[in-house]
Amino acid sequence: MSIGLSFTGKIDSPKALLEAASILAEEQKYRLGVGETGLKVVMCPLGGELNILWRPEEDPAGPWLVRGSCVSTPAGAGLHRAAVELLDSLPVQALAVEDETGFCQHRDFQRMKEEHFYPWLKTLVEVCRQEMGKGVSGMQLCWDLEQYAPEDIPGTVVTPVGRFRLAELAELEERGGIEDLAGRFFLWNGRTRDARFYRNRAINALWEDCCFAPSSRSPEDAAINAAILDDLERAAKLNPALPLPRSAYLELCALAERPPALPQGPELQEEFAPGYRKGPVTYGVGALRLTLPGAFRSQWEQWENGGGVHLWSGGDDSPVWRVSAYRTREGDAHFTDNLNALNGVEGRALKGGRLRWGWREIWEEGERLYQAVCEVITGPALYLITVTCGSALDLGPTAELIGQISVVSGAAQRETIQAQKE
Repeated sequence: MSIGLSFTGKIDSPKALLEAASILAEEQKYRLGVGETGLKVVMCPLGGELNILWRPEEDPAGPWLVRGSCVSTPAGAGLHRAAVELLDSLPVQALAVEDETGFCQHRDFQRMKEEHFYPWLKTLVEVCRQEMGKGVSGMQLCWDLEQYAPEDIPGTVVTPVGRFRLAELAELEERGGIEDLAGRFFLWNGRTRDARFYRNRAINALWEDCCFAPSSRSPEDAAINAAILDDLERAAKLNPALPLPRSAYLELCALAERPPALPQGPELQEEFAPGYRKGPVTYGVGALRLTLPGAFRSQWEQWENGGGVHLWSGGDDSPVWRVSAYRTREGDAHFTDNLNALNGVEGRALKGGRLRWGWREIWEEGERLYQAVCEVITGPALYLITVTCGSALDLGPTAELIGQISVVSGAAQRETIQAQKE
């Protein structure tokens, strides 16, 4: 269930298209990504991208055929309008746009919102209303299932712009109308990048990306913290009366060692304070489900031989978690003999698999470290998990996190993927 557009056309050459896109991206402060067969213009978070692919029609000298698309939900009607106007400005000939909202033809922004985006949002509200009082758990709306899953709080729904009680979105609509709810739920609900756009972009980053860690911890933390503060300060300048998450702003100022600069104004009153990553979050690696502190940063550690591992760490003195996945060619996976050399080996059954783990001392650059080693088997898959700790005291908390490891069946994974497509 999504709203968007797709298009086809012709260009003289990829170079000409790229030059035009570069100029437009610089003017509008969009991000531009370029590959061998296409480009994407990133206009905002939450999938706010216009993707374009090209291929030669017959003669590589030209013309070339192009096709592309943009999915406008959950970012909002403002993104849809921006994508259409970006297409207007690109050197695409014989442009044919399939726009389910009709905006490409009539250019009536309010009509597009009322006929398409507001009904789309009302459908989400109705889904929440139907689930009220059922003890629903793990409900997510418009959430990217490829990233982590936030902590489950029964009776609430996870969205990219915050956690709400199931009844809360309906209450917001009843109290202020669909326009007010859209201004809070959609990242880009206005015609332009107005105060609500910058506020909601900051709210999305506060909830989804920010670890509430000191900017000194890493360049990534510094960039995220600074971007959020910049957006909130810009929103306040554009509309001093707009309610803002001022408590989170002050918290982030302290972490960034930046003097507060917001003028006096109203606080955005909400039941849940921003920050999924303030609590535990769950990552998926194939069938494996691993719950870690949200403040840990996730990355891919590349090996020289071309392989690599998933890596999580919370900083210099934090344990470092690494996960590798293997698959047997025939039959089910089995535990390796490497576990026999570990201290305190323990095992337990999982729903759909088994787990064994122990620990050992290792030496790196003359320093004694403690490493937990865990293997998880489920069907033909073997997952190897190592947790390298600087102190033996870290083994206790590590054991607790290992105790939360689970696996999901292939059927459950397929159901999740199907739900995401719907």
